Amino acid sequence: MTIEGIFHRYTLTKDATKDSTVSITNKKVGSEEYIYEYIDDWNKIPGGTKVTYDPIPSTLGNLFGDGEIKVTGDGSLSDVTILYHYKFDPCHTPLSDPTCPDFQDALYQYLLDNNLLDSPNVEDPFYNQWVQIQLDEQAEAEKQEALEAQEEEEETEELSVEEILSVAGAAEKIADSAQQLDMMKQIAAVGKLELYYNTVIDGGIYKDTLTIEGGTIEDNFSGLRNLTQDSVHRSIVRSQYGD
Repeated sequence: MTIEGIFHRYTLTKDATKDSTVSITNKKVGSEEYIYEYIDDWNKIPGGTKVTYDPIPSTLGNLFGDGEIKVTGDGSLSDVTILYHYKFDPCHTPLSDPTCPDFQDALYQYLLDNNLLDSPNVEDPFYNQWVQIQLDEQAEAEKQEALEAQEEEEETEELSVEEILSVAGAAEKIADSAQQLDMMKQIAAVGKLELYYNTVIDGGIYKDTLTIEGGTIEDNFSGLRNLTQDSVHRSIVRSQYGD
């Protein structure tokens, strides 16, 4: 249990011309020091009823020892009520909740103390819980290993792409349009030079393979007739331009 705050209510009866203070205290267990102290100043003011809730830093309840409310100076108290705002700490006993930070250490110690690691008792709920924790950790480790292997494979694939692109910096050059044009010009120029320097033409004599068989070539009378008609036609045309 922890204490998160203290509520106090009281009535002070006093003379307005007198000085007085009201203190509410708790000693620390095993000590004369105060673990809690609250003081109200009532100097030169009339008495009355005071109601206060004083929040404090979370403090273990078992540290609070004897408590007291008292008046120093003039006045008397009545209708006194002091209440402590407690909060239960479920992890004070770590085995009470698997979500507690020290649960696994406490569970391991419990198994050791009860000799359950050397002589397992499958009916013990804490032993079953321990086995489940080990299985979960193993599954998580295997999952992490698989994830790391996948990341390494992806990195290897990225390196392969860089190797295909040849030297370091080729990717940046290809991404630049000006660099692309320059690279294409260089590639084209190399191609032209290779055509001239690397092409080999076999030398030799290329003989005529056309063969004309011998025989008699006869006159084409139709062709001669056409030539005669052409000659007459030209004479008629020319006569039109004569004197």
